[in-house]
Parts: sequence; C-alpha cells; structure tokens
Amino acid sequence: MALEALVGMPVATDRGDGYVPRPEEPEPELVFAEFAVISLARPRPFREPECMPSGMGWRRWVRQALPRRTARTCCWYHGGDWHAVSAMALDVLNRAWAQGIAAEDMEEFAVAHAAAAGADRWQSEALATLFSVSDAIQPASESGYVNGQHRSQAMLEAGVRRTVVLWIVPAT
Repeated sequence: MALEALVGMPVATDRGDGYVPRPEEPEPELVFAEFAVISLARPRPFREPECMPSGMGWRRWVRQALPRRTARTCCWYHGGDWHAVSAMALDVLNRAWAQGIAAEDMEEFAVAHAAAAGADRWQSEALATLFSVSDAIQPASESGYVNGQHRSQAMLEAGVRRTVVLWIVPAT
C-alpha cells in the first residue's frame, strides 16, 4: 500500500520476478606510456597568448633538430628543463612497469624517484604532473587534449623528443 501511495497508482508486485541485472561495465584502464612529443596535437591555446602563441608550425620540426634547454620566465610551465624531466619520466615509467606499479600509484612512485635522483623542486613538481592521473598529459582522440596543452607547448618549444602521456583505455 505504501508503494502505491508513493507511485500514485496500483503497482504490480509480481513484475520483475526472475529479473537478472546486466553485468556491470568494467572500469576503463589508465595506462601511462611513452610518446613522441612531435606527435602530440598542435596546442590550441585558450589563454596566455604571449606565453603560448597559436601553434608552432614548422618550428616544431626545427626544435627537434636543434633542441634548446633554456628556461623562459613567462610562466611555471616554461620555467624549467623538460628534457631532464622527460628523461626522468621515461626512467620512472620503465622502473614502474618492471615493478608492476598501478597507474594510480605512479605519482607517488615518481616523486620518490625524483627525490632519490636529487631533482630540484621544479623538476620534482613537473615530474609529478606527468604521472598524476588527474593532471597528466592526455591526448584526445579528436587530435586535441583532455589535459596538458601548456606542458606540451613547452616541450615542443624546447625540442623534447619523448615524454610520458596518460591513455584511458576502454575495458574489453
């Protein structure tokens, strides 16, 4: 009776006998992987035009041949050595794979690695962003980004060749 009052009409209580719910969809898997920076989508800046001019055009190819390691003072993202950070990130990735570290634990693992390697504060923070499941560079399937445009721009401008990105792989 209470159910009928709640619904506002008669309810057939025998319906649903034998109902079998659908199995729950498995959660997608988070996977950190090595990626060629030159293959990242052209960043489409939506802020800070003096820091992130639209696109890199042919300069992205020149930077691959003639990388630079100088930092700029325009922002945090351009303020450090992404070559060193990406090299550390690739080392962390290989060590984590060998040890079976889950994606959710990679940031803590990377920070510990940075401390053991004697990384400075900027390098430690930058490395942590590459392995943060909420802040990692995430290329999108439609030639864009879920996250990481500014870091990608800084890496492209510096001529970094390889770095680490986060993929969200649908469960099968």
